[in-house]
Amino acid sequence: MRGAQRGRRWGKTGRSGHDVAFSRVRSSARAGLPPESSGLAGRNCSVANCRGSVVLSDAAATDRFGKALGRSLKPGDTVLLSGQIGAGKTSLARAAISALHLRAGQPEPEVPSPTFTLVQAYELPGTQVWHADLYRLAEASEVTELGLEEAFGNDIVLVEWPDRLEVMPDDALVLEIEVLDSGRRVTLLSEADRWQSCISSIGDIDA
Repeated sequence: MRGAQRGRRWGKTGRSGHDVAFSRVRSSARAGLPPESSGLAGRNCSVANCRGSVVLSDAAATDRFGKALGRSLKPGDTVLLSGQIGAGKTSLARAAISALHLRAGQPEPEVPSPTFTLVQAYELPGTQVWHADLYRLAEASEVTELGLEEAFGNDIVLVEWPDRLEVMPDDALVLEIEVLDSGRRVTLLSEADRWQSCISSIGDIDA
């Protein structure tokens, strides 16, 4: 899907222009009311090699955290955002995407939730940023059209509801978002050692 226009959207009947054999998504997921994820740690791989957590007291803290995350990302990075409905997955992704644009000297884009479009892609110099929301997947054939498999390991990819993936990228950073009585707790997990410096740098911004 390289060469896509910034902000181009694909609906469930759209095509990405690629015939990608994508086998990472459970075909049993149902549109509308799929089960909520209770967490990804230990689901398909051990994601305890690198670990950290941060408590975000309000929306402003969530925005700061997301922007710190975005500034740390580079082409090839995948971030999997897990948490219940309303946990703040889209807010974190939106802040990260805005920070990536600012870092590249580009104006901050409008970052809509891809709940119904499934994928939103943004062009930046040297890479694309993919923002996917897999909540409403009905069958694996819909994911084949998105081109996510090609993006993993090449572009910057942020995925909400990654429990819809049969197999997660081994070197992904997992963000487990927990709703507290006041604010959110984000636990950062990865089995890839290269994320340790990222976890250390953005895991100490409790606010």
